[in-house]
Amino acid sequence: MLGAAVGAYGTIIGAGGGFVLMPLLLFLYPTEAVPALTSLSLSVVALNAASGTAAYARKRRIDYRLALSVAAFSVPGSMIGAVVTPYVPRSTFELSFGLLLLALAAVIIARPPGGRRRTPDPTEVLAPAVYGHWRIGMALSAMLGCLAGLLGIGGAPPQVVVLTHVMQVPVWRAMPTVQFIVLLTVVGAVATHVVGGEFRAGLVPLLSLGVGALCGAQAGAAVSERLSGASLIRLLAVALVLAGAALVLKSLR
Repeated sequence: MLGAAVGAYGTIIGAGGGFVLMPLLLFLYPTEAVPALTSLSLSVVALNAASGTAAYARKRRIDYRLALSVAAFSVPGSMIGAVVTPYVPRSTFELSFGLLLLALAAVIIARPPGGRRRTPDPTEVLAPAVYGHWRIGMALSAMLGCLAGLLGIGGAPPQVVVLTHVMQVPVWRAMPTVQFIVLLTVVGAVATHVVGGEFRAGLVPLLSLGVGALCGAQAGAAVSERLSGASLIRLLAVALVLAGAALVLKSLR
């Protein structure tokens, strides 16, 4: 049930679900090492992103050229972040993670992306587009990839903000595209954890969360078509505030 909820919600807002799942794992497993939890979270995010990507691909809503360009910078960053994770104390990890989520929520609330979301024509082929502040967006994507691998979140929430606020990508195009970017990003981070011997997730938690996420992602992709861009952004901001505040309070106890 938890995997399905995370998968559905993450896909609706194009965020992969990791930023919701990782805080929950920190609460559910208070004594587990951070690298083990990040590897579990990233694995579930990969399954969720794969399912969401497949759903959006059938609807022809993914800008592959944009996604591959961003992934060229975010994937190496995620692998670097995965290598650094074992050296970060848990309390520092939780506080940093919480503050990052709150900062992202503040950006979204203070400066929501403009433009109305439209329902794409299913027969439409997305034409290549040139977006504003391309170089800045690529540099930020590399940094966010590093944070994604470090924090076990897949990097989707900050990547959505970069696409919509920095690169000025329309919300209706950005959120499905981010699902594919997340898939490419987390695969590199998971591989790094496996090679480093830090992937110690139990088979039952991984399969339970993974199967739920696969099913939930399909439902989330269907629901997202019925929501406006403003609604999607508000859902993202609410989730970031709740998760960020909970982690900050936990780390300060």
